[in-house]
Amino acid sequence: MRSQEQFLDLHGESILLYDPTLGSLKAQPALDKMWKGLFSMFPDYRIRKVRSFGQEDWVCLGVEESGTLKGPIHAGPREIPATGKSFKIPSSIIARIEHGRIGEVRIHFDVLGLMAQLGLGP
Repeated sequence: MRSQEQFLDLHGESILLYDPTLGSLKAQPALDKMWKGLFSMFPDYRIRKVRSFGQEDWVCLGVEESGTLKGPIHAGPREIPATGKSFKIPSSIIARIEHGRIGEVRIHFDVLGLMAQLGLGP
């Protein structure tokens, strides 16, 4: 696993990130906040590359994400308590490289499937 500093260094200062649960994030401070929130909820969070390919300045990754919900989820004014349940989901990450760093990221995954595995779904 990379350190938070190494993770941020991979991304440009004006990074744009699109996530189905967080919406749009812009710039490294927002990415830093996302990192801290992710690891406060899922201290054992892991991401494993399954496959990757690229064309010109675009890279596509098929990954498997996993973790255990050990901290609360902060959803606006609501706080959802930790369930202690684990998840494992496939995700797709599409990234654009500019000037040797990641300039844009689009993340896609099954949100309802994730919530169900965490004991939070319908």
